[in-house]
Amino acid sequence: MAKLKLECEWCGKTFKKDCKRITQTEKLGKKHCCSRKCASALANEPRRCEPTTANAVNTRKDKEKFPEKNHARYLVRQAIKSGQLIPLGECEICYKQDGIEAHHVDHSKPFLLLYLCKDCHHTADMSVDKWEDLATDYS
Repeated sequence: MAKLKLECEWCGKTFKKDCKRITQTEKLGKKHCCSRKCASALANEPRRCEPTTANAVNTRKDKEKFPEKNHARYLVRQAIKSGQLIPLGECEICYKQDGIEAHHVDHSKPFLLLYLCKDCHHTADMSVDKWEDLATDYS
């Protein structure tokens, strides 16, 4: 079977490909790549664009500005997913059972948490004192 030399659309390396495969790739409207890794990177390239909404822009800025906050949230999510941490079902302040969120008292201690309803969480975020004496260490 005849092989032709092509240039990878992603990395630019020269590689050989069967003529039959070349026509199949072109029929599907895809670009030629030297490996699955390059094909995956090329397919995912449109997803690596700049955020389009104001909320997405602000979220990205916050993640870059406060990496310790993002890391603490990530660790708690992973602990909940793996079953190592079971979130409380009610607010620790007013005992409501709707809209419970984890509040990090100190982001350098990711498992020092308070489980609060949305209203109490907003109050905790706005208050000057950190409510550290009320938090439970789940580590």
